[in-house]
Amino acid sequence: MPSAKAPRLWITFAVFAAAVAVAPPAASPSAERAVVAARLEDEVARRVNLVRRWHGVRPLRESRGLAAAARRHSREMAIRGYFEHESASGTAFWRRIERTYGSGGFDRWEVGENIAWNRARATAVEVVRQWMQSPAHRANMLSGSWRELGLGAYRVRPARGAYGGRAVTIVTLDLGIRAR
Repeated sequence: MPSAKAPRLWITFAVFAAAVAVAPPAASPSAERAVVAARLEDEVARRVNLVRRWHGVRPLRESRGLAAAARRHSREMAIRGYFEHESASGTAFWRRIERTYGSGGFDRWEVGENIAWNRARATAVEVVRQWMQSPAHRANMLSGSWRELGLGAYRVRPARGAYGGRAVTIVTLDLGIRAR
């Protein structure tokens, strides 16, 4: 999902291989082709709230903490070529979200997540339609429990792994409530 003058070349290769092994994800070729789609994030947030209003559910406030978690997850999926709620390391989605949307000091803390991938130039209408056509994603998006949302969207060309080398848009919607 989610590299004849033997002694000298061998040492150069070993140093290069070690550097690649410890390089941050941003150093990978896929990272250079993963571009934040901030405008799409804003449009999806508006569309989610519009659909919630149509269904008699209160709109959600944007949360920087949820947005940070969502962006990080979409980017990781883009770079590593996988499509799952869990992180590439196997960390549960709620633990990943808790790093930037803390649970400390709250009597109630809950989070949920929707993910989607679509063609490279996916629109907010298409992304939200995907979620509305999936019973589990629809229920999550329309739940009256949530108070906040955060979005992360990346456009990737080409996207490896689960995306088969296609140009795609990957979107994560993180939802949450924190209450005392």
